Amino acid sequence: MERLGDFEDLQLMLEERNANMGAAEVHGLASGMLCVAFDADFNRWLTAIFDTDEQINALLDDDKQTLSGIFQGTSELLQEEEFIFDLLLPDDDERIGARANALSEWCQGFLYGVAYMGAGDDTDWDEECRGVLRDLMEISRLDAESSEDSDEQAFMELHEYVRLAVQMLLDQLQSSDEKTDDVPTVH
Repeated sequence: MERLGDFEDLQLMLEERNANMGAAEVHGLASGMLCVAFDADFNRWLTAIFDTDEQINALLDDDKQTLSGIFQGTSELLQEEEFIFDLLLPDDDERIGARANALSEWCQGFLYGVAYMGAGDDTDWDEECRGVLRDLMEISRLDAESSEDSDEQAFMELHEYVRLAVQMLLDQLQSSDEKTDDVPTVH
């Protein structure tokens, strides 16, 4: 997604810095964390991406700026009035197998981000959202190696489903935050 930067550049930087995850999973992680809490901590996100403090401390200023831009840009897109959020995935000219694999990794990252922020099984999810989470779990297990060029339409439908699933889960998580904020306290 252009607003977040170039997928391939991010992927290369993450590989050069020995990150735990690739570009799609990193964006999924940020998206999941930010769906739970718009004020999610950037440094906590970095800690999930890299194994050690030494790796984080070794990041160049350009690397930190790129990562900060992705995290902040994702936050801004999720908070837009009109839901223009999209997944950071390889370009459409990439092989369908590579894009399907990235979609699977994005879903893994998203689910990890939601759980990492503490919105796991104890969250009061409605049944529709539970179903969406199960679907995202299935997509995260996608066998991208069996994808063929004829699967382009199926990929596009899955991509759009995941995008809309994020919106649904965001609405659920943010409305449950508002409910807890609105609960009067007894003094």
